[in-house]
Amino acid sequence: MPDELKIVVLSALIHDIGKFAQRAKRPYTKSMEGVYLRNYKGKPGHWHTVYSDYFLENDLPLLEEFEKSRSLIARTASAHHKPDTENLMEMCVAIADRLSSGSDRIEMRDNESKTGFRESRLVPVFDEVELVKHTFDSPGNFYYNLAPLDTSSSQVFPKRGKPEGEAEEYIPLYKLFSEELACLKVDSGFRFYFESLVSLMEKYTWAIPSSSYKTLSDISLFDHSFSTAGIAQALYMYHTSSTKMPTWQDNEKKFILLGGDLSGIQKYIFGISNSSGRGVSKIFRARSFFLQAISRSIILKIQKRIGLFSVCRLVDSGGKFILLLPNIPGVVNELDKLDKEIQGWFLTKFKGLLTMTLCWSTLLTQQDFQLANFQKKFDEINEVIDSAKLRKMKNVLAQHGPVIHSGYNDFEGGNCSLCEINAADDVSSAKYEQIEGATVSICRDCCDHILYIGTRLPKSNYLIYSGHGKIPLFGDIFLSLSKELPKDIKEIFHIETMADDASFSKARIAKHLPEITKDELADENWLQLFDKEDGFRELINSFNEDSGGFAPKTFSMIALKSKKQLKNGSLTGRPLLAFLKADVDNLGLIFSLGLGDKLSVARLASLSRLMNIFFSEFLVQLLKKEFPDIYVVFSGGDDLFLIGPWRQTVLFAITLRKKLTEFCANNSDITLSCGTLITKPRLPVRTAVEITEEQLDLAKKYNGEGRKKDSIVFLGETLSWAELESLMETGKLFDKALEDKARTNFTTAFLYRLLTYNKMYRKFVFEGQLKSGIYLSQAYYDIARNIRNDKYNNQKELEMLYRIFSVGSKNRSELDMLHIPLFYALNLNRDSK
Repeated sequence: MPDELKIVVLSALIHDIGKFAQRAKRPYTKSMEGVYLRNYKGKPGHWHTVYSDYFLENDLPLLEEFEKSRSLIARTASAHHKPDTENLMEMCVAIADRLSSGSDRIEMRDNESKTGFRESRLVPVFDEVELVKHTFDSPGNFYYNLAPLDTSSSQVFPKRGKPEGEAEEYIPLYKLFSEELACLKVDSGFRFYFESLVSLMEKYTWAIPSSSYKTLSDISLFDHSFSTAGIAQALYMYHTSSTKMPTWQDNEKKFILLGGDLSGIQKYIFGISNSSGRGVSKIFRARSFFLQAISRSIILKIQKRIGLFSVCRLVDSGGKFILLLPNIPGVVNELDKLDKEIQGWFLTKFKGLLTMTLCWSTLLTQQDFQLANFQKKFDEINEVIDSAKLRKMKNVLAQHGPVIHSGYNDFEGGNCSLCEINAADDVSSAKYEQIEGATVSICRDCCDHILYIGTRLPKSNYLIYSGHGKIPLFGDIFLSLSKELPKDIKEIFHIETMADDASFSKARIAKHLPEITKDELADENWLQLFDKEDGFRELINSFNEDSGGFAPKTFSMIALKSKKQLKNGSLTGRPLLAFLKADVDNLGLIFSLGLGDKLSVARLASLSRLMNIFFSEFLVQLLKKEFPDIYVVFSGGDDLFLIGPWRQTVLFAITLRKKLTEFCANNSDITLSCGTLITKPRLPVRTAVEITEEQLDLAKKYNGEGRKKDSIVFLGETLSWAELESLMETGKLFDKALEDKARTNFTTAFLYRLLTYNKMYRKFVFEGQLKSGIYLSQAYYDIARNIRNDKYNNQKELEMLYRIFSVGSKNRSELDMLHIPLFYALNLNRDSK
């Protein structure tokens, strides 16, 4: 017989699949009506249980070792409303279902709940967030279509309207689910089988309401099922340790919330002393990915040591995770050991530059999953993590002191010229020089990041975590990146896929890297421009079409894409880079206070998962389609850092803000702040990052004119998103006027004079320089003499100028910020570097 814990987590994950089957009008087990259905007001209720039974008995592919236990699995899953109180497995699934669904379901008034259970559609949890401006109007004004999860389509965005649809829409969705279900891997062991099932469940049940009968339909079937499995897992492990049967009203502290937080991320990613080499353009993305892999290896090690499956993960994104564990002595002892091992490994590996904080003092009873209590526990774990981060690595420093005594002899050959932390390695330096053509001393880590991760990541489909491989991680776990799946996967710990493949866990990695394209090589103008860059010919010569894809662009090449191409094919404009850092405002408040007393395990998981989907998947799809020359350094959780051509990056930021608003159901309490820096490509990246971070801080400190935060700093000015978009539109008008100067008589010289008037205005208004007050008369004289003429057909441009310099206008914001649209137009029409 299979391990009972496996049966519990599998049964809990699939216990409500009957809801999907019932709505799709699939068969059910008629003979089990009297076994599973409960009497509700004189009528049999919970019909989905007999549909779940039929699915588990007939449709679900199982591992060979589980076939003899098929009926046991069906019983454990389907009896969750009428469990045998003496059966531990059934009680764990039933209590977990009640703790998850009981804390999720919000009763609706009779006049709000007339939609049938097949017609009801999932309400986005984002619409329920209420902080200052937004008010949720039950049952909501947005809903998700029934569709497979596809981040490249608009289906991941909620639609405006009453949350209802056609009942028959379930039928084609279930058909697609069944077709992929038939391909489920049943020959690679339970762990891979289970992860495949989780992935498939997410793909097809993410937009299905878990409960829609007289309740608010805001929890997906996937999030309810996943959280139920996580609770059931911890509950079963607790009670097998205590040998005591669970009851509905237990008040024992059975659960541990384990929090993990990776600190020093930005310093580590950008801690590169040399930013001019070709290979360095790969290393930032590689380092960001490497940190995600380290975080994953730590979670995998915790799961392996304690004996857990992935459903323990409540939050897992952006270097931060929260796991649900059983509160048993063996677990606490293992966490103590792991914490010491993790601190020692980070000290040796990263010399204190990067640290991982673990906290597990937050304990929960069954009652703490209820809506009235869960928010307090979530706040508690966050406070504990924040406090612990102030005492990083305290255990290892208390034992060994603050000085690192080992490894000094390794530096006899000098330190790495890139990271300046590790010792240089002769073999790595030689390999780097051979492939990248740069003569530098380099360590093994930097070499692997550039030559292995940086090169393979854009083209790989699978991340393979095992006991051997290319990149060493924590706990004797190694990572390999592969385009193809290995033939034998039984000895592998964990596999994540970056392809459209529900056979394994989904790796949400923002891996976009701009590449030299065939169209650019075929365009003589771009080819000549790129050919002036150091190492361009070597990049082209090293291209191997069979290996898939062109070489990545250097930062200088990315900056060149700031140029615009005229109708005759020629290129004009200054090659400037934009550094952009952004994150969601008040995310901690959104997660804790935003949902008020509605915060639950499933809602927490849903918020975290959807936000991560937006930043790590949808955002990358958007870049590939519309802004392919923007380099993703990192993006996930709730923030991102990008480097790209200046104009495209600023326009992308505006698009990003709009898409986030749309993704979050137009909730005015969910906003984005952003800092930018426009610079020449030779500025050291480390310096650029520090300045960009300062700009983001300015945006987040903004408080005025009816908004807090929700700003972007561009060219040193803190603007609302609407202001920036309006200024960019004005810049486009100036640019078009320059292109059509025969009609408008606009010249770059005229625009420079407008820039002078702008500076005079600012000196007059903000510095009190009276002599600069003649800006208005000079501007009117200039416009009248050089632009206003009957022989020019430029009435639209004249109206724009007179609007900007309008006499007596109280709102001079457009004149105050005139340097921004002028920057836009002038830098698109200058050829100098």
